[in-house]
Amino acid sequence: MILRYVVAALAAGALLGALAVYLALRWYRHRTGFAVGGPGAGRIVASDTGVEAPVLLRDPRLGLRGRPDYLLEFDVTGHPLFVPLELKLGRRSRRVYESDALQVAAYLIALRGTAKDAAAEFGYLRYATGTFKVRLSRDLEERVYAIVQAIREGRGEATVNRSHSVVQRCVNCSVRDHCNEALG
Repeated sequence: MILRYVVAALAAGALLGALAVYLALRWYRHRTGFAVGGPGAGRIVASDTGVEAPVLLRDPRLGLRGRPDYLLEFDVTGHPLFVPLELKLGRRSRRVYESDALQVAAYLIALRGTAKDAAAEFGYLRYATGTFKVRLSRDLEERVYAIVQAIREGRGEATVNRSHSVVQRCVNCSVRDHCNEALG
């Protein structure tokens, strides 16, 4: 009689464990848009979201530094390929926002400075509406360089003026309280 209860308890425990793993994998897929495992699947090697330890990517030439939400590792013919994945789950768009593409491009440049030949020339951007592949084109890389240069030049100025006319950007700005040009 007791043996029957022990077997039933073990079976229930195994079922609950399997359910927990299933729910964790579903949560991961919902959070990132990527499945775990299977042929060609990437492995998370770093995360700024708490899933894994974060990694700081650096490009010493430009002085870029950053931590992507996820850094994925793919096996390509026996060699690692590292790919950043940035989450913008609040965005609902069928196109990539330029600011997000520039952020992924900056990660790709910093990744190249960190991982050298193992760095991908593309990264992923995940919106609520889907996942986009962002390629580090020459044009996109030049725009990142121009922004870095503009930031450096702005640091030497006594006053840096607002560079846009979008009220929503001002509403969500982290330096709004210190800005005398805030909109709205």
